[in-house]
Amino acid sequence: MNSVIGLVVWIVFYPLIAFTVGVFLGGYGRKFTARVQRRVGPSWIQPFFDVIKLMRKRTNISHGYMHDISLMMLVSGTMLSLYFIPVPGFHYFSQFGDFVVIIYLLLIPSLGMALGVGETANPNGSIGISRALQMLFGYEVPFVLTFIGMAMLNGTTSMYELVQIQQSGGIATWGIVTHPLLGIAALFALQGMMNEKPFEVIIAPHEIATGPMTEMGGKYMGMMFIQHLINLFVELTIYANLFLGGAKNWFELLFKLFVLFTLILSVNSVFGRFRTDDAMRFMWKIPLPLAAIGVVGIMLGIG
Repeated sequence: MNSVIGLVVWIVFYPLIAFTVGVFLGGYGRKFTARVQRRVGPSWIQPFFDVIKLMRKRTNISHGYMHDISLMMLVSGTMLSLYFIPVPGFHYFSQFGDFVVIIYLLLIPSLGMALGVGETANPNGSIGISRALQMLFGYEVPFVLTFIGMAMLNGTTSMYELVQIQQSGGIATWGIVTHPLLGIAALFALQGMMNEKPFEVIIAPHEIATGPMTEMGGKYMGMMFIQHLINLFVELTIYANLFLGGAKNWFELLFKLFVLFTLILSVNSVFGRFRTDDAMRFMWKIPLPLAAIGVVGIMLGIG
């Protein structure tokens, strides 16, 4: 009975925890970028105020049912993937081949957004979503290869079991240590997944007026912002579980997430934005070969 109650509590509060962490990560990202640019920057909890402001606005325009359904796909895909990612105290669903499940669920938000933006018929949005689908192939292939490599290396497709294996031997058994090629390839892919420079080709505010978000306002924008904040937690935690040994407690997890996000932000702050073809070329010339070499090395018993 207690286990059932605990499961229900986690199902209810886990998204709230992820959203809260995402708020602080988003605020930290703004503050970090501002400091690099010698500005003061907004409050660390400014993303929370932005969500409240957007959700309180009245939305008078809808572009049809698909426009509304796309936001449901956007948020639900991220929320469902969240439940399959083990964190300290919660791993109820992580034994059901979650590697494969997470890969599929992470595709749902991009596909949902493509359907919704297509309904608006806005040229800037269409350009942005076409770039998003192109970049999906750019970073998803090397990232999936790192998934496959880590599964082969550890003999499991369960992320929870992978975390346990890494924690059993300390830092020496972390994925980034046992097979650095996969870790580096996944880190490059993560930069693209998070749409941070130099891979910020989807939004490109100075070129296509924020792309997919052009026709999103009020509650629509608020839902997109909520999904973005939760997605920060999801993507960073996936990498931490795959290559940084997961975490035994929440303090350790948050520390790893903020250190990892600082590295992502450092690259974002000092690099300009690639063109779409340059971004794709980079992904297929560096992360993809690194991941492929890593997988082949594992197959040959190297690493």
